[in-house]
Amino acid sequence: MSDPRQPPVVRQVGTAAPGSSTAPVVRSKWVGLLDNRPAILALLFLVTGLFGIPLLWISDRFSRTEKIVWSIVVTLYTLLLIGATIAICWWVYLQVSQLMIL
Repeated sequence: MSDPRQPPVVRQVGTAAPGSSTAPVVRSKWVGLLDNRPAILALLFLVTGLFGIPLLWISDRFSRTEKIVWSIVVTLYTLLLIGATIAICWWVYLQVSQLMIL
């Protein structure tokens, strides 16, 4: 048993414990996406917040404050896009309904 007075040994992620035969953990190529700030921001604004915000919160490249700010900005941006889409659909509906009366 280990001595409770001794601090725990901390190993780097992906390294095997001494004397074990476990192979190091291999990082996925998709994990590199989380380390790329421009890629995360592009996902936030070009795809949708639905897919980008979870990746933003998983990423270690953004501070907690940045994550909160970007989440609010993307949510407002997404609501603006949804509102614009509804307004355009309503305008088209009114135009078509006027044409149907004639």
